[in-house]
Amino acid sequence: MSRCSICPLLVLLMLGGGPAMRASQLSVPSQTAAPGSSLLLPVNFAAQGDSVSGIQFDVQYDNSVMSISVTVGDAIRNSGKSLYIASLAPNKMRFLIVGLNQLLIPDGALCTLFVSLNTNASAGVYALKFSQAVRANPQSQSAALPASDAAITIQGAASQIVRLQLNGILSAASLLAGPVSPGEIITLLGAGLGPSQPVVSAGGLAVGDTAVLFDGNPAPLLYAGPGQINAIVPYGISGKTTTQMQILYQRQAIATASLPVASAVPAIFTQDSSGVGPGAILNQDSSVNTPVNPAARGSVISLFATGAGQTNPAGVDAQVAGATLPTPVLPVSVQIAGLDAQVLYAGAAPGLLAGVLQVNCMIPVAAPAGPAVPITLTVGSATSQNGVTLALN
Repeated sequence: MSRCSICPLLVLLMLGGGPAMRASQLSVPSQTAAPGSSLLLPVNFAAQGDSVSGIQFDVQYDNSVMSISVTVGDAIRNSGKSLYIASLAPNKMRFLIVGLNQLLIPDGALCTLFVSLNTNASAGVYALKFSQAVRANPQSQSAALPASDAAITIQGAASQIVRLQLNGILSAASLLAGPVSPGEIITLLGAGLGPSQPVVSAGGLAVGDTAVLFDGNPAPLLYAGPGQINAIVPYGISGKTTTQMQILYQRQAIATASLPVASAVPAIFTQDSSGVGPGAILNQDSSVNTPVNPAARGSVISLFATGAGQTNPAGVDAQVAGATLPTPVLPVSVQIAGLDAQVLYAGAAPGLLAGVLQVNCMIPVAAPAGPAVPITLTVGSATSQNGVTLALN
């Protein structure tokens, strides 16, 4: 996901006139939550027979009560479009979705608003307001895009509900929901999940009276707060088809879930932790890969990911990679702009906890140059999320 300064309306969305367009629309579900909760609110698009190739809209919110970050949704991932976001004010964000005009935006979630409510937020109803919503068709004809405002109702402390968010079990790298795999780093979202003051951990099995169990086995924790926990799925679920997860707070089970297990769910970490955009990738000289510091074609890069599954030797929970570097049991490959990159190393990342995968590969000489060249990681038959990029010269 790229972030840039966006002028009030780009030329694509300013070319008005032409026949009237149909009633496509945007909507966001309203939710009720407790102070300190983390929420996932999809911004849903329904074309309703309309041909839409570009969208722009603003979202305004109360920044004294909540903070918002954004991840790309399936509708954008599957359309070949790009999402650009600009901060117009501390409480107002502008969204622009553009790409090749002939590519249409399908129904579905354009993006997901990752809303974090302050722990001291007062009870009340807080609006998420849409404005300046515009859509454009492939002929660059623009029209207003109906959008429904949403509301977040914050409950008082006395009526807090401790629960795990629906679809709130995500890959920490891609921020996508799905099955879990052995050693995968995951993010759990909800309300009242952990201590009121967030605690960062280096893989402890209990943090701030919070613990997460998979089939009774404790998971290493990286972070615990009231609305979010980051954990590493134990390697002991290897070979299973399902696993029972429990979240414990002060030794009491406060949330449970039955989760499907996959042998691998690879996902590449990104630099802004959104799951899309520039990947967590180092150039051959160990500098961070960015559009102003691109990698040369034919050079070697290192990417960092999770969800590679069981290793050889078998993964040990919370172990820091040292002299012995376990490697994934399943084969690992990397594709850059659709071209196979030669994998020189795929295994544990030295000095980091088990669950982080480092892959060193050689960039194909035939790969195209550019600031945002797509890169994907495949482990076994599973491929990482779309939308991760690296810069090449």
